[in-house]
Amino acid sequence: MNYVNQLQERVEELEEDMEKKGVEAAITITRSHLRIDECDEALPEVEARVLGKEVLIKIHCTKQNGILLKIMSRLERLHHLFISTTNVLPFGNTLDITIIAQIADKYNLVVKDLVKDLRQVAVCDVEQ
Repeated sequence: MNYVNQLQERVEELEEDMEKKGVEAAITITRSHLRIDECDEALPEVEARVLGKEVLIKIHCTKQNGILLKIMSRLERLHHLFISTTNVLPFGNTLDITIIAQIADKYNLVVKDLVKDLRQVAVCDVEQ
């Protein structure tokens, strides 16, 4: 019985922590939702979630030479993110990219803009 009470207290603590930290934003855009006029290809899947000062970015796109470098450069230069972890899994002619980054102090990240920008980089192979 004592063990059950301890577990209930722990659950309450964790729920309070989640309320304090909370997931601030989550945006997902997949192929079926939108198309960009200047590109002939279907959109890649791009998702970004923010928790505190961290952002989790997931991108599923077609393989392109140098795409990871372009994405990482864009994140650091334009969105003021400091990349802490990157994982790339090739699958057929696609890539599954996962990035965890820290948001710079005093920078207000707009998740929707981040997702749109990354989608454009992945689709159009934009040089910046």
